[in-house]
Amino acid sequence: MGLQDLALIYHSQYNLDLPGHIFPAHKYSHLYNRVKKDPVFASWDILRPERALDHDLELVHTKEYLDDLFGYEHTDRTIYSELPLNQNIVSSFCYGVGGTVMAMELTSKYKFAFNMGGGYHHSFPDRAEGFCYLNDVAIAIKKSKETSENHKALIIDLDLHQGNGNSYIFQYDDNVFTFSMHQGNIYPRKEISNLDVHLEPGIKDDRYLTLLRDSLEKIKASFQPDIVYYLAGADPYEDDSLGELKVSMKGLKERDQMVRSYCTNQNIPCVITLAGGYARDFRDTVEIHFNTIAAFGEI
Repeated sequence: MGLQDLALIYHSQYNLDLPGHIFPAHKYSHLYNRVKKDPVFASWDILRPERALDHDLELVHTKEYLDDLFGYEHTDRTIYSELPLNQNIVSSFCYGVGGTVMAMELTSKYKFAFNMGGGYHHSFPDRAEGFCYLNDVAIAIKKSKETSENHKALIIDLDLHQGNGNSYIFQYDDNVFTFSMHQGNIYPRKEISNLDVHLEPGIKDDRYLTLLRDSLEKIKASFQPDIVYYLAGADPYEDDSLGELKVSMKGLKERDQMVRSYCTNQNIPCVITLAGGYARDFRDTVEIHFNTIAAFGEI
């Protein structure tokens, strides 16, 4: 029997109580409920990840940083986070990492594995940054290399913000190709990806999708991955509170379908994570994430 199409992964620990914070950390439960109410997906099993192992975290992060993180210490290694630092938040990140590692492992049985969390792409080996304490995608890639040293991974990062943590971590790894398409004139301080596309404010659907299509063609001509990690940020959306891109909800659907087709046409499995999303109407963020699930769950 061939590969099934899509695995969905979720844990209630993904959710955080951050009243008044710009990061909508309760979006995960709302997305889960949206999936369970959908006529197509309601009957699907949603898999539950384990908490990430210490060994796995150490594949990317330094001992000194992890000591500070699990000690809930505000030091020069943790201070650049824009989230509180406490047991519940650190535990949430550990389950988020576990979800992406589980998704990576499930690509042996599924074409697509969707972690309804994760995408913590600003986290560096030795420090937190932004809303990111642990780098789940980098950890999953490093873990896959334990069994296949030459395993080739492509990161397609379509969040509003550059995936600077991943760009830094894999800058000298020829078996990992980092591609980030993001608004160029905002946070974070940029690292160098294998392919960076810096978008101007105000870009709309047609130009955005043309740049994505051209970029994927460039990558296809130069790099043949064994797996794709897609960070499907909802924040390029035209009504996002942190961005100035003008991509519609329809345009983001086409973006997701384009990435799906890229993987399907080359028969490459794909891990999908949520990454960011800060729409002025919170329901839009949830719907954009749901649309990504729908794009990869097409029957």
